[in-house]
Amino acid sequence: MKIKQVIKSFGSENWALGFVRGGIEAVMESDNLDIDWVKMPKDRWFADPFVLEVTDNEILLLVEDYGYDIRKGVISLLHINRDTMEIISRKVLLEEPKHLSFPAILRTNDRIYIYPENVKQGRLDMYEYNTEKETLNFVATICDDAVWDSYITDVFGRNLLFTAAHHNYILDIYNWNEQKERFIPYQQIESDKPNCRMGGAVFEYKGEWYYPAQNCEKTYGGAIDIKQLKVEGGKLKVEGVIKHIESPNKRYPLGLHTLNEYKGVVVIDVKGYRYRYLGPLMKIMANFIHRK
Repeated sequence: MKIKQVIKSFGSENWALGFVRGGIEAVMESDNLDIDWVKMPKDRWFADPFVLEVTDNEILLLVEDYGYDIRKGVISLLHINRDTMEIISRKVLLEEPKHLSFPAILRTNDRIYIYPENVKQGRLDMYEYNTEKETLNFVATICDDAVWDSYITDVFGRNLLFTAAHHNYILDIYNWNEQKERFIPYQQIESDKPNCRMGGAVFEYKGEWYYPAQNCEKTYGGAIDIKQLKVEGGKLKVEGVIKHIESPNKRYPLGLHTLNEYKGVVVIDVKGYRYRYLGPLMKIMANFIHRK
């Protein structure tokens, strides 16, 4: 193995999952989040968590599942014990030739749909989730553009897709077109910072609507900026950063990239090095080699 490959391997990053005690109120009101951390495996990492279901004993998560052996993301279902934070089971729901991530959830008419990011294929596909069999069945392509980290909502009076189609400085908003049966470009909201890309689902708090945005100023997935959404003159408007949240985990200090809430449960992911002490050194060496 070449020296660059060794450095890249030992300097690689990984992610961990945690649940915020106190739910969305704690997220919005507390400066020091109290987290229950999921016990992670060593052969893979999980990111982009979305809460599929909550029971008295378990939390079901849809996640980007990255195995070090296959070196790409697949979409998996995790059953997590609420008391021990142990992963009871893991099931791969969807694997494609290219990397998959951000398994966003649409609940409508007593049905559940999943539309994971598939940007390397240049489109956004939707799948229906079968609760009994725990399987995904392809429904349709819903957007013909290469889009990152998309979320569908109808809370503003129409079916809108919040996404990033260009870069992290623009929130791209698509509108559903009945004739084309596709989401098509509708509006763009720009920022002077790279903090527009969706970092989770739109959520309501005290009668107002917000969304978690990925702040990539320092690094990709470096932090979450909570932004308020409003409608003025028939157009959506972002009020700016209401709250800035960085990783509360010293073992994973490099980023906080996703925040989602369902049925009072808030889940986040945080970024660190695969090798806690060797990783930072390898990163320095990689930067040094790159500059030469």
